[in-house]
Amino acid sequence: MSSRQRRVRAIELSLSPQQIVLVWLRNALQAGTFEESARHSSPHRIVVANAVYDAVRSSMKGQPDPLVDRAIRHAQQEADLLYLLVIYTNAAVLGDYEQRKREFVYLLGYLTAEMNGKTTEHRVQILRTVVLVFLKSVIILDAAIAQAAVERLNGQPMLFRDCEAKLKEQVHLAEEVREIFNFLARSMGSAEIDLEELRKRLQSESDRMISLWVSLARQVMLSLFGTTGETHAAMDQVLLLCGPKSREASLQQIQNDRG
Repeated sequence: MSSRQRRVRAIELSLSPQQIVLVWLRNALQAGTFEESARHSSPHRIVVANAVYDAVRSSMKGQPDPLVDRAIRHAQQEADLLYLLVIYTNAAVLGDYEQRKREFVYLLGYLTAEMNGKTTEHRVQILRTVVLVFLKSVIILDAAIAQAAVERLNGQPMLFRDCEAKLKEQVHLAEEVREIFNFLARSMGSAEIDLEELRKRLQSESDRMISLWVSLARQVMLSLFGTTGETHAAMDQVLLLCGPKSREASLQQIQNDRG
């Protein structure tokens, strides 16, 4: 091992769990797309867990094994949760992409027909409700990813290049839909949609999306690095976030938007 390799190895062994994930993430983002990352010959999740294991072992050399083992388990839990959070955010972008494109085509046809016909105030209000549903889905996703990066990863970008491009396209589609709707709204003397104002009103929904990603990540993390009881408790939390009360809150938000 060369002197440079020894220095790099020494740095690696001094990193915290979060720092290890950040190093992995920067390297993974530079290496390729999310799809390519999934086909990596050495699963990234194992690479991160092994790096954490080595770092904790090195930092606690000479201490009692039970103490070291507990520290390793805790550190691997912390790193794995962050790793899985990155995976879920990228998967969320890909999962929404095709649906948003289909919705955009539908909305574009609807809006174009209204522009070429004799629209009314009542029809504009119906359009507002439909457009808001589309805009909300894009804004919440975009805001949640930006917020999660700041809060969990010190601002490190979380999206692979293919997912980043697909998110940008969704944001562009949302802006286009909003512009067309606002043209119709102005023609009828109705209120326009302000994306920044809408983003502020949806902050709680962005918070909830992050909570759901974190809860999902914690459940999967504990299935590998936790106990059965901890895993079941995490599953209960996921069900709570996805349950009827959550849906009722979303419906109430839509009603508030219409008001």
